[in-house]
Amino acid sequence: MHPRVKKTWVGAVGVALALSTIGGVALGAGADDWYTGGNATVPDPDKTAVALKLYDGSGAQVTSGSTTAPIAAFAAADGAVRTGDDYANLFVHLPQADTAPGAWPGVQVTGTDRFAGAGAVAAPAALTGKPYVRTTGDGYTLSEVAAGLPNAETGPSFTGVYELRLRTSSKAGGVSNEYAATYVKVTGSTWTVTSAPVLGGGGGEAEPVATTTTATWPSALTYGTAASVSVTVTPASGEAKPTGAVRLVSGTTTVSTAPLTAAGTASLPVARTALAPGARTLKVVYAGAADVFTASESAPRAYTVRKAAPGRPTLAVTKKPSAKKAGAATVAVPTAAGLVKAAGKTLVVLKKGRATKRVTVNVVAGKATVKLPKLPAGTWTVTVTYQGSAYYLASTSKVVKIRSKKK
Repeated sequence: MHPRVKKTWVGAVGVALALSTIGGVALGAGADDWYTGGNATVPDPDKTAVALKLYDGSGAQVTSGSTTAPIAAFAAADGAVRTGDDYANLFVHLPQADTAPGAWPGVQVTGTDRFAGAGAVAAPAALTGKPYVRTTGDGYTLSEVAAGLPNAETGPSFTGVYELRLRTSSKAGGVSNEYAATYVKVTGSTWTVTSAPVLGGGGGEAEPVATTTTATWPSALTYGTAASVSVTVTPASGEAKPTGAVRLVSGTTTVSTAPLTAAGTASLPVARTALAPGARTLKVVYAGAADVFTASESAPRAYTVRKAAPGRPTLAVTKKPSAKKAGAATVAVPTAAGLVKAAGKTLVVLKKGRATKRVTVNVVAGKATVKLPKLPAGTWTVTVTYQGSAYYLASTSKVVKIRSKKK
């Protein structure tokens, strides 16, 4: 069975005549059945976890548009809705706060397209392997649907929201009960993809849904090395995912902020220079969404942020020492671009046989000038040891040689 759409009901015979039955489940079940009242929060068991997305004619995903124009160019599910099907069509349903999703009224808004096998409708390459249907042609626009199925809901997550359902079919199996879904919010003459309404949250006085924020933390944090924290914000009930943003906080400082995806997840970056070395306690804070979701925060995570490893110090002689005259050199302690420059004490050790001379200098902004002592004639080995700082570990140079003359 492949239902076809006939554009006759809007403004003429009324939506009620266009409502149909798919697999024995009424698309517009009456208010006197079990779907109403206390059962309004029961999710539709026929709704699959497969995402439904909208695409333009070139295969680019579309998330907004005009209510007076066709809904994008194609509607496609990310995966199989029912195995073995090769046809698809699109329905639009009206979410109702006092009715379970299985009985939300709806109407078929496209014809039936073959998406697999011989005779499949041509589609952009991005849709290859996906169940899809064209949304252009002799179908309904969202403004026509809204005229026949006006949204009079007052709940914050229901107002202006319509559900798009893509069902698949085959000659042998008829039209599937299962469907892939997405939601759009109509505002004036435009629509945008939105999150699912919160079941049980349709009334104007409904309590916001409680949330839980969990974080997946990196095993360690080091100054100078970027990292990230994966976050999931989970609702206590309902199908809708929390919206808004999350923050990564260290004490009273916000380290980074990221918006939640449609799945209620986010990745919070930790920039290379965001956390100085030392003891830090981090947590993720979700601020909630007004009247829809409560705020929550993750369990705190304690870290000792590690110091960075600088490069090996280098010594460049600018004036050779001799047995009678002091010399000079410069010391450099290299660090990665964008990080704090090295600072702190550095020890220069000169050796020849059993003779040892030591010079301590203070590195500032990664460099220091060293006054080399008078050195008896001969070859001296020199080692430079940077003793570290609040940001950097200690580091020792390669051994270099200086040849001192008698004069």
